[in-house]
Amino acid sequence: MKREEKNVLWFDELRREDVDLVGGKSSSLGEMTSSTDVPVPYGFATTASAYRFFIKETGLGDRIREEISKLTDVEDTAMLRDVTAAIREMIVEQDMPQALADDIRKAYEELAEKVGEPDPFVAVRSSATAEDLPDASFAGQQDTYLNVKGADMVIQKVKECYASTFTDRATYYREKQGFDHLTVALSAAVQMMVFSKASGVMFTVNVANGDDSCITIEGAYGLGEYVVQGTVTPDNFVIDKNTLEI
Repeated sequence: MKREEKNVLWFDELRREDVDLVGGKSSSLGEMTSSTDVPVPYGFATTASAYRFFIKETGLGDRIREEISKLTDVEDTAMLRDVTAAIREMIVEQDMPQALADDIRKAYEELAEKVGEPDPFVAVRSSATAEDLPDASFAGQQDTYLNVKGADMVIQKVKECYASTFTDRATYYREKQGFDHLTVALSAAVQMMVFSKASGVMFTVNVANGDDSCITIEGAYGLGEYVVQGTVTPDNFVIDKNTLEI
């Protein structure tokens, strides 16, 4: 079977150019796993083909188009909320097609064997094929689920990631950018949980003003419930084993 037709691919099978296959997030995780020494928590990704298979097998395509046609004014918050909620409910109510459920279950069980843990805790992270485009960025508009355990729950959360393709914010953004809602596909990255003391994100440019002489860091204790922001320059960066001072 061709890679493009598979329902599941492992991170070390993926490269950055596989955005159309598994979305921006999953392809980046694959690139770091395959081509760098970055210690990426291991895992696998469901593919865009799997998402389209789900939509086709459940007959949701026409129903979604019919519902989205009711969104005549994307600036009407109540209308946007009602339409997107109805679509998400349609998706979540559907049973996962057996072939796709079996592939996800098998991959999760293989992941458990690879890491030597029965029923490991994983994160199930949404990765849209339209993320990080030159003229648009969809990153962060779909949902992620943490501390997921057991194959049945992983399958359920993959389906909920599919439903999050139609969050209010993602649907609004696609409407404003002129994207067809059913041309965007959703990959779910399933990777080992990190039980972190601290977490955060680092930008190699100041995202507020584009200054590339600064590094911008957002960090928090634990999994990131509370965020601290700061801008780091060569003159104010001080770090030891316990603290980051800005």
